[in-house]
Amino acid sequence: MKVKKFKKIISLGMAVILAGTVLTGCKIKSDTPILGKIFGLGSNQIFKVNELVCSKIEYKLVFMDYVNKYKKDFGGDIDWNAKINNDLTMKEYIMDKAKEDISVKYTISSMAEEKNVRLDKDDMAEVVDLSNEYYNKLSQDEKDFTEATLDDVQAVYCNYELADKVYEKVTEDVGNDISEEDARVIKIQYIRMSTDNNTVAEIKSKLNKIAKKVTDEKQDFSKEAKQVSEDDSVEKVLKKNEAKQKFETESFKVNPGQVSKIINDGKNYYLIYCVDNYDKTATATNKAEIIKEAKDQYFAKEYNKYVKSVSKDFNTSAWNKIEPEDTKDMKTCNLIELYNNR
Repeated sequence: MKVKKFKKIISLGMAVILAGTVLTGCKIKSDTPILGKIFGLGSNQIFKVNELVCSKIEYKLVFMDYVNKYKKDFGGDIDWNAKINNDLTMKEYIMDKAKEDISVKYTISSMAEEKNVRLDKDDMAEVVDLSNEYYNKLSQDEKDFTEATLDDVQAVYCNYELADKVYEKVTEDVGNDISEEDARVIKIQYIRMSTDNNTVAEIKSKLNKIAKKVTDEKQDFSKEAKQVSEDDSVEKVLKKNEAKQKFETESFKVNPGQVSKIINDGKNYYLIYCVDNYDKTATATNKAEIIKEAKDQYFAKEYNKYVKSVSKDFNTSAWNKIEPEDTKDMKTCNLIELYNNR
């Protein structure tokens, strides 16, 4: 079996973007013709997107995962009716979190046919392994609560895997134009002086003297900076894609070991010393983050267009009847963790 480890493709920000447009936010009822088509979901079905149905059992597997995780985090029993804010009880909050998780993944999974994405033999082998590992650790109480069989667990994992493959396919060419220079990360030391405390003439005199000391006399810039700078810190790590202030953008023009000219930005005056004009490791990390953000933004647009075009239905009455259980032998909370940590 080919070993794969998919990254967590839906970041927190991405999940928030998607959740606002998927079933979680629509409050669709099974008897409401939102899009002019009624599926008439059965009592054992929670939602449907195009032809993809999420069963009550599949939803309860994800729901139980959240319930058990929160029980573990809070050290045992939870008052599910306790208000966590003016609008939501603890139960309602966890139900919404589970609904957001599975409905986003299943909606993306339902895009697979349109995007010509399929699970291959290696994918299915991994799904089978994960399903067996998870299902065999469930207690009898957990199996009774969810009514899940091994096939139900496999259905969840298949749809999560398919959703990730859809994301990869849709975004495979996004970010290829982002360069190392776009993502460059540098480290500087700097001085900020303002006309709130000094005249312009005094500022320029002090900064020119420091520049001469560092350049000609090889004095330590940070030591000099701490004596006159109006900022608490004299060091900064800057990402080129996030540089906004004038002194930050100008910092990328200074070579290592060199001092900049005096930079004026309104009432503030700066002197910059470049410690490192290319942090290779930090730049690589930043580039990956920029590409990930670009992929998320692109995918969100494609996803939103898709959601607007498809038939969907949500069985509110069946969903509302699902209750969290506090049975002692219900504590398995690694359904999603196993998947994410492959």
